[in-house]
Amino acid sequence: MGLLVSVDTGGTHTDIVVLDGANRSLVTHKVPTRPGALAAAVLEGVETTLARADKTLAEVDRLVYGTTLVTNIILERDAVPVGLITTRNFRDVLAIGRAYRNENIYDIRWRPPEPLVPRRLRFGVTERIDARGHVVEPLDEDDVREALAAIVAAGVDTVAVCLINGYVNPVHEQRIAAVARAEFPALRLSVSSDILREFREFERTSTTVANAFVMKPIDEHFAELEAGLRGAGLANAPCIMRANGGIMSFAAGRRQPVALTHSGPMGGIVGSAVIAREADLPGIITFDMGGTSSDVSLVSNATPTMTTKSTVAGLPVKLPSLDLVTVGAGGGSIAWIDAAGALKVGPKSAGARPGPACYGNGGTQPTVTDANLLLGRLNPDWFLAGAGTLDIDLARKAVGDLADRLGLGLMEAALGIVRISESHMVNAIKLSSVKRGVDPRGMTLVGFGGAGPLHAIGLARELGIRRAVVPCAPGNMSALGMLSADLTQDFVLSLVRPLAALDADTLPRELAALLETGAAWLEEETRDRMEPLLLASVDLRYRGQTHELNLPLTDAADLDALAAAFHDRHLERYGYNMPAIGVELTNIRVSAVGRLPRESFMRTPDAALAAPQGAREVWFDASGPVTATVWRHEGLAPGVRIAGPAVVEFTGSTFIAPPGWSFEADAAGHLHIEAQTAQ
Repeated sequence: MGLLVSVDTGGTHTDIVVLDGANRSLVTHKVPTRPGALAAAVLEGVETTLARADKTLAEVDRLVYGTTLVTNIILERDAVPVGLITTRNFRDVLAIGRAYRNENIYDIRWRPPEPLVPRRLRFGVTERIDARGHVVEPLDEDDVREALAAIVAAGVDTVAVCLINGYVNPVHEQRIAAVARAEFPALRLSVSSDILREFREFERTSTTVANAFVMKPIDEHFAELEAGLRGAGLANAPCIMRANGGIMSFAAGRRQPVALTHSGPMGGIVGSAVIAREADLPGIITFDMGGTSSDVSLVSNATPTMTTKSTVAGLPVKLPSLDLVTVGAGGGSIAWIDAAGALKVGPKSAGARPGPACYGNGGTQPTVTDANLLLGRLNPDWFLAGAGTLDIDLARKAVGDLADRLGLGLMEAALGIVRISESHMVNAIKLSSVKRGVDPRGMTLVGFGGAGPLHAIGLARELGIRRAVVPCAPGNMSALGMLSADLTQDFVLSLVRPLAALDADTLPRELAALLETGAAWLEEETRDRMEPLLLASVDLRYRGQTHELNLPLTDAADLDALAAAFHDRHLERYGYNMPAIGVELTNIRVSAVGRLPRESFMRTPDAALAAPQGAREVWFDASGPVTATVWRHEGLAPGVRIAGPAVVEFTGSTFIAPPGWSFEADAAGHLHIEAQTAQ
């Protein structure tokens, strides 16, 4: 039995979880995020939470960290300049991109995002490798030295290297890296053949450049944080949560920081998948609402949905990641009036500082949290389990000023803020479900995050969903979920060939090389009681298609069975197949997984809090306030069903059950909620 710690640093709060497998206990804590001192805030929060559990860092067996820092750096373009070395005459691949617009094709003001590397820092060198991997023109090393010298002279210390067809034969890319390490040892290098050996030039270049862009700040942040943790007694190497739902060491994360996009939110998806498996829920929609945004994802048969088409700030990042839809609607989203006099909510947020008006930190603009406080959904004296208070008078003034400008009553304005905010979240859920052919009405909504449980049932009603789950620690769910993540790294090799043209040895040979690479990674990342696992798959398509389907690969030598499986999968996904058209292989993939032991926990209800802790007037809709019983989560006994209207106050969140809904806690403290009437 081990002692596990996880930390999720978000835009507003930093969440810490301590899970003691020996006595099956769980301790959670939440502290304000300090953007200018992330490492210090994490260290202080971890030590405080461990002290509450009567433990020290020296006793910790596994520490997992999640952060939105990589995503924020790219969003804010807040990093030092980087250089790019590519094949001569191809330096504008980043600027040209793909010939498509954003979803709103009628937006005449739309402009593509600016490349992360300005043109003056993009250099072409003489070399050429064809699509089959043959050297057409040798690498001119004098060009390489000249480009590197120009980059260094410009004050740049990080370089991305991405050559045409470097994915199929990396010899020239690796030679450039060797020259750079020998003659310019201070340079940080991001080499595409080390990051993503996959075809599609723009996406590969974009991913490699994004990796370079965040490399220096992540390197420095991890070095500072690990030094602080080690100095405080941590003996085992800390891990970082990554976008594919797995974890890896800080050392691996420093080499491939672009794999850490949306690091924190992925923990909530992984944790929700565990709940789905334990509760036998075939399909769930995860809904994570924090202070600045909300994240939505689909999980089928306890397996999160994966994608290789994620973007950050409009820029492709083609590494495998959990499929996530993000919308700028959170508890801190600001309500405002547009030029036409209409009420809007978000995407601008009050953030951690000053935060919502009710925080009393100088914020004056009305937010979703201020509206929820006025509607009686939040307890002003139970903020973060009583660690702070919310000022309802400040919320009343902020929302009241907006209401006066709109010609509405105070509660009308507050309800309007909540409904508009929830409409944004409903659209995000539809984007991840209905628009992909999935009917959400038969699924279960899992609501978490600091604000998620407040809005979970409102969204469920709007979508026709009749069942929901609120995890035992909703405000710390992303951190809790990280403790269920395994060590994971994805490897890919593009091999674009018709299946019929492959000889019997090609696919097994290339797969064997990739499996060897995955095994070496697991050996480097090994942990106590780790179970190594290598999972192979391939991307296939019909000749002429530009999109692929991923299929597990069990027998690399049986190409006929592979083609038949693809026809079946295409029929299942799209409703038709084309057996007469040739099947084409595009990518071979291997996921190296180091399964780690899970630690479970049990909750002992507090008998002193078993009865309702009071009642208060709550506005659920425009019909007016109703009296809702107020419960503390710590006192809820397993199997006791409670009917709404009710409020459940967690340590770091609040759940509201409107009339017509009921809920009960399970042994772990997760709330299982059901509609009692037709929605």
